[in-house]
Amino acid sequence: MATEYGIQPDGSFRRKHVDEIESDGERNLKNGLGEDVELRQGSELKQVLDTMSVELALQWQALEEVYFSTFFEDASGEALSKQLALAGFSRLTQRSATGEVTFSRGSVAPDDINIPGGTVVTTSSTESRPAIPFETTSDAVIDEGETSATVTIEALKPWQTDVEEKWLGEETNVAANSVTEFSTPLAGVDSVTNPNPTGDPDEGYQVGRDRETDAEFRLRYQNSISAAGSATVSAIEAAVFQADERIESVDVEEVRDNTNNEYGVRVTVLAPDVSNDDIAQAIFDSRAGGLDSFGSVSGTADDDGVPKTENFDRAVEETIYIEANLTTSETFPSDGAETITDRLIRYLGGQASDGVNYPGLGVGEDVVFDQVKRRVMEEQGVIEADVNIGVDAGSLAKDNITIADDKAAMTGTDEVTVSVI
Repeated sequence: MATEYGIQPDGSFRRKHVDEIESDGERNLKNGLGEDVELRQGSELKQVLDTMSVELALQWQALEEVYFSTFFEDASGEALSKQLALAGFSRLTQRSATGEVTFSRGSVAPDDINIPGGTVVTTSSTESRPAIPFETTSDAVIDEGETSATVTIEALKPWQTDVEEKWLGEETNVAANSVTEFSTPLAGVDSVTNPNPTGDPDEGYQVGRDRETDAEFRLRYQNSISAAGSATVSAIEAAVFQADERIESVDVEEVRDNTNNEYGVRVTVLAPDVSNDDIAQAIFDSRAGGLDSFGSVSGTADDDGVPKTENFDRAVEETIYIEANLTTSETFPSDGAETITDRLIRYLGGQASDGVNYPGLGVGEDVVFDQVKRRVMEEQGVIEADVNIGVDAGSLAKDNITIADDKAAMTGTDEVTVSVI
């Protein structure tokens, strides 16, 4: 039997919300018991109906979550991990930074001073962050007649400390000379410091990182699907995009010019902070042998010690401004404005509130107004939406935006304004 709720023909899921359950329940009671049935606020029948409506709404919510957990695009948390585990893909776990500290004293040691492995040293706490704890990974000794000893350290794991987990991943990459505190005093040792930043790969240290978020995990998997191709346009595009996290957008066009006997690819990259040589290396590593690369910019790639020139084009960012004024029902969630903003950023491209840079539309793709408004209207509880877009914050309209071949549409949390009226 067809229904307006549940799984829809387009694959979406329409959940029945509590206000709709209450309204239908009142109508069904009046149909069954008569129009004069007592349903004023506070009546016994109304209280029972309200209680059951909340419970049924929770069941609808659970049903929706179960449905979406079967698709990796919509699954989250452990459900997403299990979905992608079936494809042999695992989430990157949290990792602690490593480094080195030097224990010192003001005068030469009269005897050997032993510093046992597992000695805990920390950064100084501030109003905005706690002391970040590290431990020595081996024994150290300030030899007799010496004033210092250097030993490797690693940030503590969540189960080794009471410090919140969010401070034990990326936050363990701390600046030089910031690990200066002892957890407990060490006899014969006056001070401690880290001469280099922890997590510095140039020093051979392990870089600290947070547990991969759902968005990062999902995006890495999607890119891996394209990258699995063999020098196809989509594979090259995915490989170049993944070469450096600062690359914001990539477009790859196949070149077939029989007149000039030119065959290869033209790669256009939006990556203002990435060097020409790094982009060239990514192109060289991904394109097939025998094909040329074309473009107005060149960089040098390394082919086992042999320099190779790769050509490409650089794109510039076209900032898109969006203003959405919403009329909502009581089912509109408290974080609805943020959710809409992130959904628009994922569509256009840019950094969302989760800190992930989404490639969005890509280089040269136009911004379609109807697609922007559709993503606003997708949010639960949105009744009407007055949406305007443009490249100038002071001149917005309900029109498509044409993006030039050497530009890429991008937006962000500062460029998207979502208001509930």
